[in-house]
Amino acid sequence: MKNFLYAILFLLSVLHAQASILDINRVGNQRLDELKEELISQQNIIPGNKEADDVESVPVKIINETNITINEEYFGYNYFQSDINFFDNTPTPADFRLGAGDEIILSLWGETNLREKFIINKDGLIYYENIGFINLSNKTVDEAELLLVNELSKIYSTLKDSESPTKLMIELGKLKSLNIYFSGEIARPGVQLVHPFSDIFVALIQAGGINIEGSLRKIQLIRDNKIIALVDLYSFFNNGVNDFSSLRLIDGDIIHIPVIENRVEIRGAVLRPGFYELLKSEELNNLIKYAAGLTAKASSNVTIDTIKPMIDRMTQDNIISSLNVDLTKDKIFLNNGDRVLIREVGDSSSKVEIFGRVKVPGTYSATNMSLKNILDISGGFDDPIFRKTIKEDIVILRKDENQFYSKEFIVNYNDADTFSLNIDDKIFVYEDINYRNSFTYRVEGEVNKPGTYPLTKGITLQESIDLAGGLTELTTYENIVITQEFTEVDIDGNEKLITKNVSNAPLNFELSQNTVINLIPFENVVNVEGNVYNPGLVAYKKGMTMSNAIIQAGGYKPHSMKKRAYVKRANGEIDKANLFRGRTKRLLPGDTVFVPENPDPSNFDLTTFIADLSSTLANIAAILLIVDNQTD
Repeated sequence: MKNFLYAILFLLSVLHAQASILDINRVGNQRLDELKEELISQQNIIPGNKEADDVESVPVKIINETNITINEEYFGYNYFQSDINFFDNTPTPADFRLGAGDEIILSLWGETNLREKFIINKDGLIYYENIGFINLSNKTVDEAELLLVNELSKIYSTLKDSESPTKLMIELGKLKSLNIYFSGEIARPGVQLVHPFSDIFVALIQAGGINIEGSLRKIQLIRDNKIIALVDLYSFFNNGVNDFSSLRLIDGDIIHIPVIENRVEIRGAVLRPGFYELLKSEELNNLIKYAAGLTAKASSNVTIDTIKPMIDRMTQDNIISSLNVDLTKDKIFLNNGDRVLIREVGDSSSKVEIFGRVKVPGTYSATNMSLKNILDISGGFDDPIFRKTIKEDIVILRKDENQFYSKEFIVNYNDADTFSLNIDDKIFVYEDINYRNSFTYRVEGEVNKPGTYPLTKGITLQESIDLAGGLTELTTYENIVITQEFTEVDIDGNEKLITKNVSNAPLNFELSQNTVINLIPFENVVNVEGNVYNPGLVAYKKGMTMSNAIIQAGGYKPHSMKKRAYVKRANGEIDKANLFRGRTKRLLPGDTVFVPENPDPSNFDLTTFIADLSSTLANIAAILLIVDNQTD
């Protein structure tokens, strides 16, 4: 639960720090209450960082070319991984010296033009006709050209003629690869053919690189059974200093990689933690330099897990021990297998956090700050419009001596200047819901001032029409249509606007949010629908009854349910046919008359039969009365 709480607090801080004035991602009041309760109920202990010596091993990386395994935390060994062909279009080094097996191309042009190829034999000689053997062994290209000019001038006099000279040039053709022997901790020990332009580093790449247990700092170049050079690659890896390319390889050289003697591990507040090789003369500060230096939060306090060298052991007990040292003190020399932990300086909490209805919620320094200072900095209280949306009472949660958020303070903004904050206080600013809930209604159609109006509590239909300037001459109160808009969420979670009619609303009907009042204009027609011979619109005449409209629409069709016919007024009111089947039911313009059909005409409808019989008898009685009057 504690981790969940920290995740919630951190997420809220990040989200709120990105809020703008126009689009504030604020926490609702309900969520503020939930967060406050969590703080009160949970112990708030700052989670510690995992110790460096608990760090799991970094995954091992496989080098495809050699199948040797290289852990990338072992510094320097991945420098030998390359799929590049080093020798495409490689220019000839100025100090390259010719040897047995090399091919040279001799070109002459001027008074004499020729181009010939020669292979230097095992004695370093080439044979030129009419001159004999010429020794080019261990000569650079420039030295070989000067030598050949002198020798060939014996038969080509113009080689030294300044007025009409013949030019001479040597090019390298096919070169003999060098046979270099590799021994020790190398990926592919034994004799390897390497390019003749190679230096020690390039040769090591061609041999697959150095094994993880091989030294990078004591690479031996052996010639004629003597160590002629020791190569330390750390200056190249760390500083880009190349001091090995001047060592030219020759055929038969041996490159030996001894086993590493002193490797130590460094963790914690350094820029490049890992395993490094140290020479006997090097100490802790050299190790830190190889690890790219300390981070900004590094402490001078260092913990070293040290292993006593075998030569210094008097007993097998207490071989491994730990000690704390200070970087600012004396030099500290390390043994093979030692582990160094550079600790970070301890966090010094001096902040408070603010949530809720402010423009920039988040974490702020509490040093020399009052509650009012923090509220003003977080934004909103000096904005007269935004300020209206904020509740004046501010809630502060504070830790007790057991590190629980058990203390709660409620401070009005006007008194916030006198309230001093403590480190780790949590400040909650609530939103004034009443200000946000600004509801409206609309008046449309035949009124003098149609539009959207703010909803006030208790406003009636009559009052809303009066505010809209009253009715125009083209409508009456009978033509009022009221609808209500609702927002519903479908099964897919999508919001949609639903509109429903409000029927039989009196003039004292109280409006609610999103009510729409529509005053429709006069219509000089009446609509007749249902089971009549000619459904549709009929012309309206003053005093028209429901029965008149049905007759004008062609009259009832068979199986009509006459007593269930009804009128739907323009305002949505339903008016059923009376006892006389609508003969006395007055209509208004825009009304709709609907005559339903009997879905099961085979059933005997006693009520309809009696009604039809009564109608027939009434008609007969009326006829007899007329006849009787005429007889008299």
